[in-house]
Amino acid sequence: MTSTQEEHEVTLQQPIVARFKAAIGQQELAHAYLLVGPSGAGKTQLAQWVAMRLFCLHVDDQGNPDGTCEECQRIKHRIHPDVIMVAPDGRQIKVDQIRFLKSEFSKSAVEGNQKVFIVQEADKMTTSAANSLLKFLEEPTSSFVAFLITTNKGAILPTVQSRTQVIEFPPLPLAEFKQLLSANGIDREVIDVASGLTNSLEMVQQWMENDWLKQAQTAVLDWYRLVAIGDMRAFIAVGQQIMPVADNRDHQQTILDMLMLVWRDTMMSVNQNTERVSFKMAARTIEKIGQKYSGAVITGAAQLTLQTRRALDQNIGFQNIVEELTIKIINELSGGSEV
Repeated sequence: MTSTQEEHEVTLQQPIVARFKAAIGQQELAHAYLLVGPSGAGKTQLAQWVAMRLFCLHVDDQGNPDGTCEECQRIKHRIHPDVIMVAPDGRQIKVDQIRFLKSEFSKSAVEGNQKVFIVQEADKMTTSAANSLLKFLEEPTSSFVAFLITTNKGAILPTVQSRTQVIEFPPLPLAEFKQLLSANGIDREVIDVASGLTNSLEMVQQWMENDWLKQAQTAVLDWYRLVAIGDMRAFIAVGQQIMPVADNRDHQQTILDMLMLVWRDTMMSVNQNTERVSFKMAARTIEKIGQKYSGAVITGAAQLTLQTRRALDQNIGFQNIVEELTIKIINELSGGSEV
């Protein structure tokens, strides 16, 4: 994650930053916070900002950490001994990870009288891990500030929520997020699609590795053009074009989201709302397809696509899911042409 992203996101969350400045200045910082909001809204950056503010050697007159001192730099690079971050090991945060955290925090602070811990994707804690953390929050053995970070508040045990102050983070405004992508060197050809899929710069940067997002975008559009004219070569395109970029579960989920996005664009074109189309490089094609079918038929195709996420969650093979979707949409469209 770049310093540009960190600075931009924290700046966008100035009301939340101001709230923490006041709490620190008045020595009223709570011992545990639950930071809730969409990916990319700046939750982790805010937690790190608070840690830097607590440890910074040169806090400015406005109550901001300088970001350049040795303490701030170690926090930024996640090597500060009194600032510990926990993230899922695989798909879960396991009880052993929380036990390690508790063990570390039972020790005295190395360089001060306070410690900070940050739990990424806290909704992925196992029940045992969550209960172990709950006991720690109820009976702290040292002075600390805890930040539990999640995009899914409902997946956090109510007992854990009750031991924290909940801070809700709004998503980044679309125009601001596109500017952020551009400032971080994301190719203009994919910015509109990327911003239709996520609000996280880090996620987009991962998709850009080895030109994956561009390749996936091309594969989805080629499939869409064939499906939209009822051409069964779209069935072959699943195996030859989509499967090569569907090389892991995360990529498969993103491709399904892209399929949904292109049908959403088609619905928007029917409603003459072309300014919000994500696949702008294919806007003319999408508009023609939107003119060819009724709104009800296009909505039906979108609903069929939406259902594929449920099938993937049930561990049905990805290729089978998209091939079946291809046939269903072609059948849906075959009875709905307006020309």
